[in-house]
Amino acid sequence: SRMRSSWTGLAFLALFGIGFVLASTAQVQKMSHVERWNDLSAKFRNYHQDQVNIFLHMITTPLGVFSVLSLVNKVTGTGFLAKILALVYCVSIMDKLPMHILALTTLVSTAIALGSTLSTRLGYLTHMVLFVVGYFGQDLAHFATGEKTFQSSYQQDSNFLELLAEHTYYLLPLVFESTMPPQSAWTGGEAMAEQIVHTLPCIVAFVVYFLSTTGALLFPWQFQKSRVLIVKLKDAQDLKDLAAIRSWAISKGPSTSTSTHWWYQAPKPDTPAEQCLEKAPKDAFYRIANCPTITNLYKNHFGSNTKIEVLDGMNEVYVSAPHTVKNTSDEVFYTRHLDGPYYYIPFSSCFRMIIGLDANEEITTKFPLVPTELAAQNGDVLAFDFHREVHYIEKNYGIVNKDFRIVLKVHHCIYPSWAWPFGKLMGILSTRYNKLFRSLFLYTINPKGLFNRFAAWNVVFWTKVVHQIEEKVGYSNVGYIAVLALVSFLTTYKVFLIGTSFIHYLRYINTYYHREGVAYGVFKRDVFLFKALSISQLVFLYALAVTNNFSDMSLLLKTSPIDYAMIFGGYALSIYTTFQLGVDGTYFGIELGYVKASKHYVQKFPYGVIPHPMILSQCVAMIGFMRAEAFRASWPYLVPAHVCLYLVHMLQEHFDIHKNRASKSAPLKSA
Repeated sequence: SRMRSSWTGLAFLALFGIGFVLASTAQVQKMSHVERWNDLSAKFRNYHQDQVNIFLHMITTPLGVFSVLSLVNKVTGTGFLAKILALVYCVSIMDKLPMHILALTTLVSTAIALGSTLSTRLGYLTHMVLFVVGYFGQDLAHFATGEKTFQSSYQQDSNFLELLAEHTYYLLPLVFESTMPPQSAWTGGEAMAEQIVHTLPCIVAFVVYFLSTTGALLFPWQFQKSRVLIVKLKDAQDLKDLAAIRSWAISKGPSTSTSTHWWYQAPKPDTPAEQCLEKAPKDAFYRIANCPTITNLYKNHFGSNTKIEVLDGMNEVYVSAPHTVKNTSDEVFYTRHLDGPYYYIPFSSCFRMIIGLDANEEITTKFPLVPTELAAQNGDVLAFDFHREVHYIEKNYGIVNKDFRIVLKVHHCIYPSWAWPFGKLMGILSTRYNKLFRSLFLYTINPKGLFNRFAAWNVVFWTKVVHQIEEKVGYSNVGYIAVLALVSFLTTYKVFLIGTSFIHYLRYINTYYHREGVAYGVFKRDVFLFKALSISQLVFLYALAVTNNFSDMSLLLKTSPIDYAMIFGGYALSIYTTFQLGVDGTYFGIELGYVKASKHYVQKFPYGVIPHPMILSQCVAMIGFMRAEAFRASWPYLVPAHVCLYLVHMLQEHFDIHKNRASKSAPLKSA
């Protein structure tokens, strides 16, 4: 079977090579690459004037390429060939296209090839349907818009096959060029360095693909699982070690008015020995931190090749007793917070692990962005990202622990093996920060005097500021938007517009499909943010176009009342529908197990009258924008792209297409 796949792969590679040679040597009348592109693009544009035809080609052409490459991957049993083809194609067009078309083509063609490696689960019939839609959909687009096909202009020529190969070779860049306003003829003459720079988007696509598929970095359009990990220690040796550590801690007489700490490793050279673990509990702590149950917890979530390093300099035994927390930095733990500031270091994570040593019922650790919670009792393990997971502890009033609450705080640095520089940096910085913050924490734990109280207030204040940014916006989103803004500043605003306008649709589709283990609070936060950003840009661009770059605001009053009725009426109905469902019901709360109700529990208007009112009402509003001629001329494909993605998701909802359709999804909440 493997040999058959290899021979099939070679056959496809040979076929591509033949086409590549034909396309590269198709120099009618010995034209140069520059002359040939100018001639081809002018002819192609003559047959692609209608915006509907062009928009449909933007769907059908990539779909046709995708279906072929995906089928190649399925037949050969590997995605390697598709990646090689993408690289070969990008290198081959370096000197054949204008630079802006080259950059766009290398990015999209590589993204299509890489995306095709993720679709091999599709059946052969599905691949055939995709190919038919992609290939014959182009002819159907021409038929529907009354435009002849470019192929019809040369199909009677004696060198038809040569011209067809050339047409196929240039098809993607020709479609992209037809979407842009006509420009003066390309003159060529770019230096090799400039050509290489404009081919780099293919490398960007490979980097994004690698990071997203390995889980080293999550992008806002991806499905994002909860990173709060829970497991129970059941091994006899592990339970024996936990009991030994608790017994030792109790024998040391911890404080009954504030927290007590014993460090695994002395934070400073002059740290008193009585503040550190003795040999027996230290050995037990070491065995717990490295036990198979904990190692497997990380590897099952992050992958078998994940590096797991224990950060001894952060580890401690923590004992808490009932006390007043107001005006001390102990209040931090009762406030929503992030434990550390290094959320911006990529490809690595510092995980804090809370391991219960007693029958605690009074104190619960809560994670609002998942959401989940756990009152860690004997053997319970609760692990979360030290720098990225918002959390807090809460007293369960009416329940009082009969004894001290004792937990182990165990820390691990998690990173893929190839990212060891980032992992080492994360480990070093996290350990140093923890020591510095620990000193400040102890200094302000019982503040006396104005300065100490001010320091304690600062700890609490900045803790709240940092957590609010993560909870309301997300530092990963801040980074993504900042990078897009920088690239847009250096290139064109369209990069930012495209990179932010459609994120929420892709996140809807991915989350609805995968479902299990979703970080529900993170999902809602991200789609709220990007939907607001998307609609804000849509409104701004609409006003900009209608008022002629804000030169005549009175033009807003001259806009058709029908347009405004569609825009305001559509969004008003959408808001009313959200009110009927509730926010959680609107954002898949039923499907994900967070809303205890049947899927069709709302039967009031507009439900039962308008199918999929949430989606269709917003499509109506967007078509209201599109009715304005000035906006349509400035941004002809923006609204169609919005509506197309909305309809794709509507079909997904209507036919309930998700990963585990055959089995009913279990509720995702943890207790």
